[in-house]
Amino acid sequence: MTAHVNMDFGSRLRQLRQDRLMTAVDLAKRVNVTPPAVSHWEHQTKVPKTRRLQAVADALGVSLDTLKGSATSRQPECSWQPAMELDLEQLIRAIEAKGFSVQVRSREKPA
Repeated sequence: MTAHVNMDFGSRLRQLRQDRLMTAVDLAKRVNVTPPAVSHWEHQTKVPKTRRLQAVADALGVSLDTLKGSATSRQPECSWQPAMELDLEQLIRAIEAKGFSVQVRSREKPA
């Protein structure tokens, strides 16, 4: 897992999201915003409203201090649990994002 303290907010948000194999669309759905809003946050063209920050932290399974990059947050983040089940398409995207090639073969179901 990456050390997130010395990153800017947008980079930290993107890394935390990617560490959890979430797409920007996944995060947007979980915090009830549009995918472009997440993109704006990650590219630092806009910042999330204060009331939205806790929802983002909750969706990512981190403390608000970790999300904001506070050096005072020393809680280990190693007890991460997936916030949702991945469907096959999300799993394939996550594997490919790590540089692996995925081939899916269709199998006929037994009658």
